[in-house]
Amino acid sequence: MKKLIALVVVVLLIAVLSWFAFAADYSDGYRVGQVIKLSRSGYVFKTWEGTLDFGFQQQDPAAGVATRLWDFSVRDEDEQVRKDIDAAISVNGKVKLHYREKYFRWSWMGDTKHFIDKVERAG
Repeated sequence: MKKLIALVVVVLLIAVLSWFAFAADYSDGYRVGQVIKLSRSGYVFKTWEGTLDFGFQQQDPAAGVATRLWDFSVRDEDEQVRKDIDAAISVNGKVKLHYREKYFRWSWMGDTKHFIDKVERAG
């Protein structure tokens, strides 16, 4: 009986850790800017990878240079998200990208931990 309970505990622990590693979100939010790149990449597992230029510029040169670019991923099955990004790119438009950040980056899921789940036109 103790072996059965130990087995059930181990299986439940593996299930919880698997959910945490693959499905749990660390954070969510949005970024606003202009998408300057969207490409499908990968050798075996194809994913959509993009870059957003959010136009932030550091005013104080002594403080260093702040990055203006932000990389993101789009799941291959999120076709509507990809189409919305394509439409924004074609008109050179500003977009609001809603994202979910995962705890871990898995190479077969995307090049980043930030996955876009919704696109809105901005301004």
